Amino acid sequence: MKNQIFSRFSFVFLFVSLLILTACQPATATVTEEAPPTEAAGVATQPPAQAEVPPTQVSADINLDPALALDDDSLMISGYIYEGLVRLGADGEPDPALAESWVISDDQLDYIFTLRSSATFSDGTQITPDIVAENFNRWFDPQSPLRGSGDYAAWGRIFLGFLGEKGADDRAKSSVDGIQKVDVNTVLIHLNRPVPDLLKYLADPAFAILSPAALASGNYGRQDSTIISSGPYQVSSWTDAGLVLVANPNYWGDKPAGSLNFVYK
Repeated sequence: MKNQIFSRFSFVFLFVSLLILTACQPATATVTEEAPPTEAAGVATQPPAQAEVPPTQVSADINLDPALALDDDSLMISGYIYEGLVRLGADGEPDPALAESWVISDDQLDYIFTLRSSATFSDGTQITPDIVAENFNRWFDPQSPLRGSGDYAAWGRIFLGFLGEKGADDRAKSSVDGIQKVDVNTVLIHLNRPVPDLLKYLADPAFAILSPAALASGNYGRQDSTIISSGPYQVSSWTDAGLVLVANPNYWGDKPAGSLNFVYK
């Protein structure tokens, strides 16, 4: 299991090291608030304006719902169009993303994230603590109205269980106890037991923040659905031949130059 988790970390690290220019210092041990990033910190690196990025060949069975996707191609593309609370910098350490800072309690059971006021989806909708909580409950709570029929393997593998599940000792299986809105721009994740690498886990594409309104429309992540971005790119076109991504004009950070083309093998 540990090797599987580190394999996903390696995938995230390789993607982010190509996409991100980091200047933030990582959060220290247990209790200090992450310093807000500078203008240049943790934002997308613009591809050279004079160079055309060649098309990338991918599987035709793309699923842009990263919480349910299992293949590397889907997760790679999702990494361009979605973003989570944190992401991994080029040094492999957590950097601010949709959350500009966080505080960790002394017992390492409470993580309070402060969201960027400039964080929006590609349709202009503000990303709020309520939206973050809806995403977490979708992964964690089998009764979530946004859950659908997926098995949410990444959550189960990393956090070891779902809401309501108990082990032989009658204790909750999941290392996550719940998530709640604190105020208009902060959200609290409470754990049942410490998870030392929680911030790195949250950088996994499976835990990117998606639009609840788009998820509610059904069949999200497939070619016939409307994809709403939370990351630096958005879907410009999706045909039987492949996908084209362009800069998300509502992304909180620097806008990437040019487009990314993915063609089916």
